Amino acid sequence: MKKYKLIIIFALLYCMNGYAQRKQLSDIQHSKADNIQSDSINLSPNSDFEKKVGLAPIDKSANATEVRFYKLDKLSGTRNLKIVAVKDSLWTAVEYAEQNKPVKIKKYKLKAEQDQLRSLMRLLLNHNLVYLPNQTELEPKMKKYTNTIRGRAEQKIIVSDGESYTVEFKIGDKLRIYRFHNPKTYSDFYDDVQELKDYVAIVILFENQLKRE
Repeated sequence: MKKYKLIIIFALLYCMNGYAQRKQLSDIQHSKADNIQSDSINLSPNSDFEKKVGLAPIDKSANATEVRFYKLDKLSGTRNLKIVAVKDSLWTAVEYAEQNKPVKIKKYKLKAEQDQLRSLMRLLLNHNLVYLPNQTELEPKMKKYTNTIRGRAEQKIIVSDGESYTVEFKIGDKLRIYRFHNPKTYSDFYDDVQELKDYVAIVILFENQLKRE
């Protein structure tokens, strides 16, 4: 009888542990998180900003899941950071906004209804948040040609200003950091590159679905 009781107890503990993990990562499961190619080291271009606002590097975050979305205005040199995170099944969202005149960084709470943040994460995953590369890696795919009197010629577009973005995320023990810039302009020009379309969708989601309280 004792043997059976022990087996039942172990089975219950196993099920409870599995349930807790599923509950914690319920919005990450369908992304096949085990297949994420994790960065071996943290090469964030935002380490100075993180020090200013007292944030640990993304790989040292205490949150089970965390996504940091940085927007850098190239003209002013100011950054805006939005963070979506989950810890102990509780979702939170905050924003850090940098400005030059006067020089300061303000912190804002974002509207953080649990269902809304879970939905946002699902949408981000649907747009390949955890699999997208750096934009520089897409250059071999970013090709466009036209026919001229002298023959076929490649068309190019170069944007030197505007905005650049960095996505940093931690899911369990997986870490990724990647960068892209002016995605709408490039996506409109190279309209057959799906990754550029995903960049645009991610920017829109962070801008439209995360509002200040």
